[in-house]
Amino acid sequence: MPYGCRGGVAGIVCVFLIACSGGAKEAAKPSVTSVPAHPLAVRADGTLDPGRIDLSGVPGVTGAEQVSAEELLRRTILTLPRWNDLAQAKRDGFVSLGDGGAGATHYMHWDWIDDNDFFDPSRPESLLYRTGPDGRPILQAAMFILPKRYTLDNTPDVGGELIQFHIHDNLCFTDGPAPKYARPTRLDGSCTPPLVKLLTNAMIHVWIRPNRCGPFAEVGGFAAGAVKSGEKHACDRTHGSPADLASGP
Repeated sequence: MPYGCRGGVAGIVCVFLIACSGGAKEAAKPSVTSVPAHPLAVRADGTLDPGRIDLSGVPGVTGAEQVSAEELLRRTILTLPRWNDLAQAKRDGFVSLGDGGAGATHYMHWDWIDDNDFFDPSRPESLLYRTGPDGRPILQAAMFILPKRYTLDNTPDVGGELIQFHIHDNLCFTDGPAPKYARPTRLDGSCTPPLVKLLTNAMIHVWIRPNRCGPFAEVGGFAAGAVKSGEKHACDRTHGSPADLASGP
């Protein structure tokens, strides 16, 4: 069966080759600090080792949820490097979001967001690059963005407590075929025309390189976005990498 999802929540089965629930997550997501840490293995090229992925050890995560998260991470690690070269990503239609002020930039494929094909590493809605010490962009993660019909209240149950969805409801962008980040929203949450709100769909990051808060961490700081009401921003310290290895927040 194909890896990409097509046709709604039922299609999650085809992504992970197991049956996943389509209901919204109800419990708050704690930072995982009460179990022994076992960070993910890293290859010589600095990427996570797809052959040694173990996301066990998080309380409340079922076997099916663990398998689904591991499979998504493994497929992303194996597939995403086709865009290690930013020039190739640009040739394939990815355009800068213009959010690189902190040394990291998202490159968007806007016409893949609402194409009904999601959690598919061969068609990621966004790629995240960080600037390396020599000034070259280094591919760090995919950002998978769900179609508009999904909100934080009806996200598919992918990975259970291992994965946390977020949205960006406090950012304003230029309006056009290749939007760029412009500024935060006004105090009332609105954008000054002609700026518009975008990226309010539910989304997740999947990191192919070490991250202090695990392979599904948000980007930190102001760019972290908003999570479901009643949840805390999660940090998976069980699978997070040591600070001297991690490239994420």
